[in-house]
Amino acid sequence: MASSSHAGAIRIVVKAAEGFAEKVVRKLALDIVANLVAAPSEGGTPVDTGWARANWLPRVGSPATGTVGSPTSVTRSAQQAGLQQVATWKMGAGKVWITNAVPYIGRLNAGWSKQAPAGFVQAAIRRAVAELRA
Repeated sequence: MASSSHAGAIRIVVKAAEGFAEKVVRKLALDIVANLVAAPSEGGTPVDTGWARANWLPRVGSPATGTVGSPTSVTRSAQQAGLQQVATWKMGAGKVWITNAVPYIGRLNAGWSKQAPAGFVQAAIRRAVAELRA
């Protein structure tokens, strides 16, 4: 009898830990994307056409490949769909990915634009982690 109640108690603790971990992963991923798509003055992606900002693509299971839209036809529908996937992510659904395949995203992060300092991507992640810890 005692081992049965211990097993039940362990399942309850594991379920609670999984629920907590799911909330942490969802919040962290959503906050990172929010930081990356924020205005450049708030530490987000530099904006000319908005194409780089719209290509921060969160996904569950596998990373996004390629880009969506174009510099002259910016769309955020894939980003919004990815945010919805992440917002409902559960353990076992696969890894959470945030990608950007715009050809010049590396240059932007290296400080190519005067709108954002070099390392704005890493700074966006650090801000999300710091907020999580607060």
